[in-house]
Amino acid sequence: MQTIFDGFAGVRGRATITRDGAWYIPFYLDVGTGTSKFTWQALTRLAYAAKRVDVGLLYRYLAFYGSGNQLVQTLRFSGPSLNVTFKF
Repeated sequence: MQTIFDGFAGVRGRATITRDGAWYIPFYLDVGTGTSKFTWQALTRLAYAAKRVDVGLLYRYLAFYGSGNQLVQTLRFSGPSLNVTFKF
């Protein structure tokens, strides 16, 4: 069994596009290192907030670069997703 230990630091925020705040762009970025060489993740989405539901189109990129003796050497994935959030 192999243990991977990384520390992360990140930032997230939200920029509103319209005065009423219905359209907005949230964003997120983190970076980390430790037993891996380097890892990072970034995402943003264009979203619309209604009274009971938020709908958004998101894009995410994630990269993990392990060290020479780790089971996972390199892992990268990216792509879009459609998100719906129901508010109760």
